[in-house]
Amino acid sequence: MRFHLMLVLALSVLVVASVKTATAQQCGPGCPVCSGKAVGDLLAPATLFGSVLYIPDGEEETAVFNLRYGLFPWMDAGIGYAVDAEEIIWSVRFAPVTQDVEGWRPALILGTGSVQTGGSDQSAFIILAKTLEIVEGRFGVGLAGGYATDLPDFEEDWGLGTLTLTFFDRVSSFYTYDGINSHLGLAVFATDWLTLTGYYLEFEEPGMMAGIQWGPGGEEDE
Repeated sequence: MRFHLMLVLALSVLVVASVKTATAQQCGPGCPVCSGKAVGDLLAPATLFGSVLYIPDGEEETAVFNLRYGLFPWMDAGIGYAVDAEEIIWSVRFAPVTQDVEGWRPALILGTGSVQTGGSDQSAFIILAKTLEIVEGRFGVGLAGGYATDLPDFEEDWGLGTLTLTFFDRVSSFYTYDGINSHLGLAVFATDWLTLTGYYLEFEEPGMMAGIQWGPGGEEDE
């Protein structure tokens, strides 16, 4: 209970007064597709990322439109629309601790949004994420893991995990576990502004996403 209270206080500046269940969030926190980059970090300030997710055989949702904007180096926010459910999707992420690119310190990411791909949760989450560059410019490994709980009742708890393999900073294959189901994905960063992604949701349903990025987000981090 103490951990729940601490998590709520940390997120109190982020959560809107009216908590409404979101439907079919495109992916969970730490996923490279959410940031439009080859790693699952936050969007750079003044960067806008728009995407369309299509799940032709989705049981709960078949199409989701999403916009995410980098507000500060440590915070981004997103809003979307789930077509079938006619619901607004919203999410906020912030990173009070950034990862040490040259060392071993991971990023700490707190946020609220949906953590279950194709699900209908509105959750608060805490994530540790670290990217390791194994061969510079050619091969990297991203690891993310954490905890989520549903809002506003705190009745359910989920463990989260993502493994990302990135090749030449242009192609990322990823496995993600959202606390209930496992998913596979392959993201191709065709240009600095275009991302194409294929999903294999729950190892059963195919999904496709196209994303476009505007702003300085394609630049290398310091």
